[in-house]
Amino acid sequence: MAIYEIVSVLLFLAALGWAIKSRNPFNLGAILGGFFLFVFDWIWCGKWFFNATFTPNLIMIPGIHILGQQYPIAVACNWSIGFGLAPLLLSRFHGKMSSKLGALHFPIVFVLAAVFDMLAEVPLVSGLGVYTYHQAPEYLLWGVAWSNLWLGGGILALPYFGFAYVQKWAAIPANAGFALNSETTWRGILMAAATLWASFFIMGVLQIFWYSAAAPWVDSGRLF
Repeated sequence: MAIYEIVSVLLFLAALGWAIKSRNPFNLGAILGGFFLFVFDWIWCGKWFFNATFTPNLIMIPGIHILGQQYPIAVACNWSIGFGLAPLLLSRFHGKMSSKLGALHFPIVFVLAAVFDMLAEVPLVSGLGVYTYHQAPEYLLWGVAWSNLWLGGGILALPYFGFAYVQKWAAIPANAGFALNSETTWRGILMAAATLWASFFIMGVLQIFWYSAAAPWVDSGRLF
């Protein structure tokens, strides 16, 4: 577990260092915005949504302790890499992929994203035991909520497409830098971060209808 935490934090710091070195506010916004996706996950882990709990062996984010529930620093770092950096880098191939795949571009990316999300989650849940979904067995696939196939597909695919377009709209010059009094700095950081946050909001709203209809939960001991 310690190795998992060390690797997660080091990867995040490497990505953050790359973003700063690039002097591109959009890159920095994607990395930081990805890290703060943990806020969505912190809410989603509630017993009315994922109904998930983290192993207490992890180092938790200081100051977050609500009714016995805390949030691991390593998992926040995972969000930054998997859902911030990855779609940002892949968005650079959006033009080529779009010209080759045409109308199949979105469905192919969506399916691949869904498979990737499951491949990433299964080792964390069934292998390392980083967290546990407290849902009935028929709603789990190798310990992971199979409804995350479409949720994970969406929260990976939407930022990929979003980054490709928002970078054009933001029109951030190469090596724009990070002057705190510059509109360019804040436009790049906030538009990149908002692309991620909006994607998570959209998919979260859709997923609420699924959980409302399915009610797959079993007792987790969570108080909220």
